[in-house]
Amino acid sequence: MNVTVKELSGMALGLPTRSRALLADLLLDSLDEGSLESNEAAWFELAKRRDAELDKGTVGTKNHAEVMAAAREAVRCAT
Repeated sequence: MNVTVKELSGMALGLPTRSRALLADLLLDSLDEGSLESNEAAWFELAKRRDAELDKGTVGTKNHAEVMAAAREAVRCAT
């Protein structure tokens, strides 16, 4: 079977919420490559990069109300 990532993601997003959560868990488990130390280092580098972006003003922030409204909208659209 030769399916593109776009096609596969479209099919996955069409699944019920619980099925998507189970699929996400399986996919995350499959990424369990490398050591804990290398994963932590990667997350630390990402955090440093995002902090630098905030300092430079190339990205913005959202307050709690904005984040919660976006999350509620995402859940409403997904069900």
